[in-house]
Amino acid sequence: MHSRILMLFWRKKLLLLTTALLFLVALWFWGFLYTTHVSDGGKIVSVKELMLGGIGGGAGSASHHESLLQRLGFYDDDVANDDGQSAIAAGVKFVKPTSGFSMRNKGKFYNEWEAIMQDRDEKPRISKQDVVKRKSSEELRIAAEHQNHYEHELKKMGVPVIAGIGPGGHPPPLQRLVHIDLKGAPPKISYLKRLMPIMKTLGATGILLEYEDMFPYSGTLSSIAAKNAYSKDDILDILKTAFALGLTVIPLVQTFGHLEFVLKLQEFQHLREQDDAPQAVCPSQNSTMIFLEEMLDQVVEYHTPSQNINLLHKDDIEKLTPKLTHIHIGCDEVYQIAHCHRCKNRIKDQLFLDHVYNVATIINKKWPSLKIIIWDDMLRHMSQEMLQSSGIGKLVEPMIWVYAEDIYKFIQSSTWEKYSSVFNTAWAASAFKGAHGEALLLPPIRRHLENTLRWLAVMQGEGTRFTHGLQGLALTGWQRYDHFAILCELLPTALPSLAICLSTASRGYFDVNAKTNPVLSSLTCPEPTSDRHAWIELHKDTMLSTFSRCMFPGSVIYRFVLRLMTLMTEAKEYIDDVKQKRGWLTDYNVRHNFSSGPRVDDLLGEDYRLLNSITNLARNAASTLADVYDHWTSGEFIEQRIYPILAELKNLEHIGEGLKKRKTWPQRPLPYLKPFEALGIDEKT
Repeated sequence: MHSRILMLFWRKKLLLLTTALLFLVALWFWGFLYTTHVSDGGKIVSVKELMLGGIGGGAGSASHHESLLQRLGFYDDDVANDDGQSAIAAGVKFVKPTSGFSMRNKGKFYNEWEAIMQDRDEKPRISKQDVVKRKSSEELRIAAEHQNHYEHELKKMGVPVIAGIGPGGHPPPLQRLVHIDLKGAPPKISYLKRLMPIMKTLGATGILLEYEDMFPYSGTLSSIAAKNAYSKDDILDILKTAFALGLTVIPLVQTFGHLEFVLKLQEFQHLREQDDAPQAVCPSQNSTMIFLEEMLDQVVEYHTPSQNINLLHKDDIEKLTPKLTHIHIGCDEVYQIAHCHRCKNRIKDQLFLDHVYNVATIINKKWPSLKIIIWDDMLRHMSQEMLQSSGIGKLVEPMIWVYAEDIYKFIQSSTWEKYSSVFNTAWAASAFKGAHGEALLLPPIRRHLENTLRWLAVMQGEGTRFTHGLQGLALTGWQRYDHFAILCELLPTALPSLAICLSTASRGYFDVNAKTNPVLSSLTCPEPTSDRHAWIELHKDTMLSTFSRCMFPGSVIYRFVLRLMTLMTEAKEYIDDVKQKRGWLTDYNVRHNFSSGPRVDDLLGEDYRLLNSITNLARNAASTLADVYDHWTSGEFIEQRIYPILAELKNLEHIGEGLKKRKTWPQRPLPYLKPFEALGIDEKT
């Protein structure tokens, strides 16, 4: 019994022992596998080393084996801890690839990780200079794109493209003057007061006011004032309005040439340089300087009212600021010089310079704060030495004027160099009307705009020559070519041209955006209804109708002139057709009273229609012009522009009615005219 129990106990003990031994054997076997060396191509390599790919096992093992983890691409086979233990012993970690890394030994996942880490850690470093260069390059690219778009829009509008002129370019001229020429056609003061705020909105900084015979001269000069000249109150009204808007006023007083309004009179005939040409004064007479000084006294006095308190109330004086800063003394186109017996032995150029010096000296002594401007055309051909020795460089500022598109054709680079060596500063002058034809009714806007743009480019290039730069640009608007010429474009018909040129000069370029360009808003024009067409197209006839829909001061006159131009064109074409191209109302038919009544009737049908239309236009002219001009100017315009075509149509009607009265005609050939006899031609020849 006891033996059986003992046997059972040993059997259980043996089972437990056997189990423990098996467990120990298993542990030993695993250690054996992990530590025991195996043969690999004749070289003993541990399993541990085999799994770890020879890490820490020397160069040879590392070059022939790679671990499972390596195949998966989790760690670098060349990286070990400082104590020689592998990275696996310290825990697997991701490391940055080294320069000696062999791509063929890396796993798929490692390659992807490598690309990510390169983008993050090995991005090329950019210096500040490179950043600045790249930024500058990008800005230039954007600017070029904007300029290309800008020039494309200009071409669509028919606006000239001028190199260097565009958004982001040079700043505009500091001063932008609007020249108002009054020569015998003075707008009403109420009209000028309506214009000045528009000029200010468009960017004007001042007005160059040329009175001629519209100034209210008094005393010994009272006879040179026109019968419809402005009054003292009118002048003060202009000044107060201008100064309230911040516009300077520069009076222009001719002191050499273009004195026809004075020299035409018998009492001033003795001042002429040439007896049969009342254009220029004789600079060698003492009486000439006395006359000019008196004229200057009166004009300057009216423009500096603080010197004559009797003219104004105290509050008026306070409103008249700023004070007079400049005066323009003309001196352009002095065609008659060195003709009289006093002057003919003197050098013309020296005579001119001496006179300018004398006039400027008088002004400088009386009003030392006044700066003096003269036109430059008489100086262009003079030598630098002559100009410097004359002394005028310290007394006057030349206003260089060219109204053509090619400015350098008239003012070469050498002339600019000469001027800058004599004068510290200068002005430029373009035109918005009165420059391309003595009898024009409407100014050619595109030509005036190009002239303005060309001047902006020239001023940018040449202004740096002068010590004090160029002062500004004057936009001239001539009313007549001289005192004896007929009226050219009326001021109201030239407002669209002025608006386009002035807004361009004030920005330094032509703004192609209808919303930011002040032309349409300042002239109270309707906004563009479609983007399909440019808001202004200067190369098309539709440009005229664009402004006919505007409501600017004097727009009624603008539309009236458009209608007049249409009728004048129709009438001239009709008269030319009837007298030159048709066969029954020619001068030959009229001279011989030889034509067909029914044919004449047919031809006169168009004459009656045109005659009726133009007669109605003539009747409405006075009331249309009355908003801006007095009846004298209205009457002159009607006589110069409407009456001639009206008279020609009436004459054609009269001739046609006479031809229709004849009922019988002579046999052919018709007799020669008597005037032929003077040419040696008669019927017997």
